[in-house]
Amino acid sequence: MLLPLLLGRALAASTPDVLVVGVHVPGLVGEAANQAAAQLEEVLDASGKAEGVAPVEVSKRILGRESIVLEAFALGPGRERLREARLLYDRAQIDDAGPVVDEAITMLSRGMAVATNTRELHEALLLSGMTRLATGNEIGASEQFRRAAILDIARELDRVNYPPRVIELYDGARADVAKKAPAKVSVLTSVGATVFVDGNEIGAAPTGAISLVPGEHFVLARAAGGGARFTVVTVAPGEERVVDVALQTQGLGTPMPDNAGRSRQIRDLYRALGEFGDKGTVLLAGQLHDGQVGVQLYSPASGNFSRVVTGEAGDNAVVAIAGLVPRVVGYLAESGDIRADRVGAQVLTLDIGANPVLAGMLFDPPPIGESTTTVVAEQKGVPWWVWAGTGAVVAGAGVTVAVVLGNDGAGEGSTDDPDQGTIVLGPVP
Repeated sequence: MLLPLLLGRALAASTPDVLVVGVHVPGLVGEAANQAAAQLEEVLDASGKAEGVAPVEVSKRILGRESIVLEAFALGPGRERLREARLLYDRAQIDDAGPVVDEAITMLSRGMAVATNTRELHEALLLSGMTRLATGNEIGASEQFRRAAILDIARELDRVNYPPRVIELYDGARADVAKKAPAKVSVLTSVGATVFVDGNEIGAAPTGAISLVPGEHFVLARAAGGGARFTVVTVAPGEERVVDVALQTQGLGTPMPDNAGRSRQIRDLYRALGEFGDKGTVLLAGQLHDGQVGVQLYSPASGNFSRVVTGEAGDNAVVAIAGLVPRVVGYLAESGDIRADRVGAQVLTLDIGANPVLAGMLFDPPPIGESTTTVVAEQKGVPWWVWAGTGAVVAGAGVTVAVVLGNDGAGEGSTDDPDQGTIVLGPVP
């Protein structure tokens, strides 16, 4: 009798999770950035309408999937355009497919500033060559095949998925690239930073001489703490070069110069984060370029963004942002989703490179082997700890497991009501 009573009481008091992942305020770094995130979490808890999930807990939810989040953010738009181009090509709409696949190449190339997966970019270059070949432009096709070969000289095309003429031209491009004298490139940056070239992990900086086929290559350096830098290097046959890369504090990319571009970047970033953030609604918060601040919610459950709430930044942007949070929390339904009458069509025009807390979560997560199963849940009232394995309940300290009651949804394959919370086991300090 005791266990159902206690669980019922705790569940009745549960409120929707809102994930706090820092604020986008230019110049706000280090401990000040962490304190800003903590302040937003406190405001969410104090509202009584939501439970703020701290960045450290969000990091645990996505642990091991950081690279997937980054790829979904950086490569997602390009992947979508590539799918459209493939569909047009398969329908023999070649004239329409060409511009779309070229747009995909631009997007995917830009995404290499964050991601380390070149598979789709290689596929897009191949498809671009195939569209040119289909219109009789063999010279243009060979040029695109050459770019693909430079990106991954070791790849061979299978004869099941590619026609003989495509394979012939591609193999010719590979042979032409391979016969040229390789270039030697050494990358200098912060000691210990990890260097990637064309998506391949080279190792810690400073690197030795890296042998590269002549042409254009993507160089990305990442360091602990979220620092990163991306550059494109074009090398000639036999060239020897030292590339000195100065890391930037924030590693999530450079904001687009226009509002529409910034809005798209933020939309793609938070959609990717929400997809792998265990279904909690995500809080967007930051400073706009016109001196205002804004907050917004994103619900991965429905794929909707809430309406934007804005205000004047004043002398302290973080304080101004915190003052807007109670209003936007009112846009949540009891289910944790955004109310239908508070769904918005616009996304905040924030600077994607001005959130070191989020950058650190994605670039500098805790080691996989580190214990991440402990969550201290301070319930509003008596702190009850529940041993999920046996159903026994004890009060106070001295136990080794805890229950986290929220609306995160049931685990994969569970038949439990997804609104009844998630039980997490682990040692309690």
